Amino acid sequence: MATEIQFGDDRSPDAGLVDRALNGEVFVIRGAYNRFQLFKTLITASLDGIGKSAGENVARRAESEGFERIHEWVAPADIPAMTDAVYDSVKPLASGFLTAFVQQAFPEAKTLYYEETPNVRFHIPYDLARAQKDSYKSFSKDHGEGKITAHGPHRDSWLDCPSNGINLWFAVGPVRKGNGLTIYETDYQGDFVYKNSGDISDGEKLHRPTTFDLEPGDCVLFHTDQIHGSELNRINETRFVISFRMSFGKPVFPNRHYHKYVNADMVGTPLGFMASLPAAMQASFIRTLPWRLSEKLSPRPKKDIVAAPPETIGIERDGKIYIPIEAAPVGAVRGVSAAYCVARISDKEAVALSRRCPHSGGDFANGWIHDGAVVCPWHNLPFDTKTGRSPCKTLAQVRRVRCDIVGSEIVIDPTVKEAVVETG
Repeated sequence: MATEIQFGDDRSPDAGLVDRALNGEVFVIRGAYNRFQLFKTLITASLDGIGKSAGENVARRAESEGFERIHEWVAPADIPAMTDAVYDSVKPLASGFLTAFVQQAFPEAKTLYYEETPNVRFHIPYDLARAQKDSYKSFSKDHGEGKITAHGPHRDSWLDCPSNGINLWFAVGPVRKGNGLTIYETDYQGDFVYKNSGDISDGEKLHRPTTFDLEPGDCVLFHTDQIHGSELNRINETRFVISFRMSFGKPVFPNRHYHKYVNADMVGTPLGFMASLPAAMQASFIRTLPWRLSEKLSPRPKKDIVAAPPETIGIERDGKIYIPIEAAPVGAVRGVSAAYCVARISDKEAVALSRRCPHSGGDFANGWIHDGAVVCPWHNLPFDTKTGRSPCKTLAQVRRVRCDIVGSEIVIDPTVKEAVVETG
């Protein structure tokens, strides 16, 4: 579980946070902005971008009523343009903001390198965003996943980021479980197959992630090689976050060397125009140049490495599927065929449902059970086992079929659809 730190006026920052984070410890820093008098910097820049894009009236309302209500004043179709405008306002401040923060929060830190462009993340409720699927996909192609769309589980270094990086994930507005960040702390040391997109491969099983409730001014600090992603926003609030990637010492790029990292010591000096050269003058930049050029010139996707085939423990006989009861212990979700999985809710109850999440095809058999719901591992989205529904009303229900515990077996009949049980 993440370690909480309160940066109050009467407390100095803990020493060694960087090394501890690079060894897999996750930190929630409460009051980080207020302690270092930096909150106003990001707020002012954000409101400036919102005002230029959505109008001064929206900016004033966001300032007085909260960023979490942005979706009430800005049309979903206009979220990409607003995000771009905030990018333009925030980017020039990155160097000063990070240098000031690092000097005070990490007094033992070495030379700072940081990604030149911060990440601006507006996630409006999914039920509003869904109609803009194509335009949001286009925005994500240019800016990367996770800015206005939910990002699947990944390590940053699987794609084009350093393996020795630190993420600073700052809550500008409130972040709640149900629209926030997921970090799969239990899987930090695990070896996983991943796709060319940088997302974890189908067939890879994860443990339940850590999620966070954050107030404006809080931040999450974690190693970029922690497996992390986004929750599909299932609550009626906009999540607004600005995150920074940085490294202490020259960034190491194990895969593609794409993002521009700046040496903070050179910024503001006569050599400032060369601040990105130290990070770029590495073999990784030359080695991956043909790869990066081919991606720009050829739209054809490269073939992904395939992980192990999805788990299937059922035996089909006479049109039914039979599972030994010990193969599906209480609290587990198991794949029983290509189309179905079984969730063992209790000693006396098991539920059979379609195997793939209707959002983006995540495999429920690689997920878990929480509060009686089956949870998709890709975006931490729960589906009620009684109704087959998720909190996102625009998503299809999960199909439920007949499932009984008979002696020492769980018996599933895919030909008999279970009736929806209305709750509440």
